[in-house]
Amino acid sequence: MADQRYFEDVEPGDEFNESWTPTREAVIGYLTVGNAEAGNTASRFTSDEEAKKIGMAKAIVPGAFSLVMASRVVADWMGPEGKLHSIDVDFRRPVLHDDTLNILALVTDTLEDDGVPTVKLDVYLENERGERPVQGTALVELPKRG
Repeated sequence: MADQRYFEDVEPGDEFNESWTPTREAVIGYLTVGNAEAGNTASRFTSDEEAKKIGMAKAIVPGAFSLVMASRVVADWMGPEGKLHSIDVDFRRPVLHDDTLNILALVTDTLEDDGVPTVKLDVYLENERGERPVQGTALVELPKRG
């Protein structure tokens, strides 16, 4: 279980990150969760050949899977009592299978709006080529100590 982060301990400029390498097996697992009929191995998400037919270098990771991973990293950072109010991302370019990614977040602001301790974050995925295929913002509520 993740440690609890408290509002008083967070400062603008704080950063955190986690590495992620989306494999073909992980993508297939993501696509088949809750759908026993899924698992099409001839799609742009699972097949290099199919991805190349639409101009991609190789199979791509579904955007929703990238969003899930970014959301999980933020949720792990804030701890079990934190609340993710929103996460909004832009998909700037495809995430490719086996890219070595860093999922990074930067605290950009802390504020108390009507007594609600809120933290704003910039969130992005960065690949080994220095590209940021997914980037956006998150708004979280953290508990206060005591």
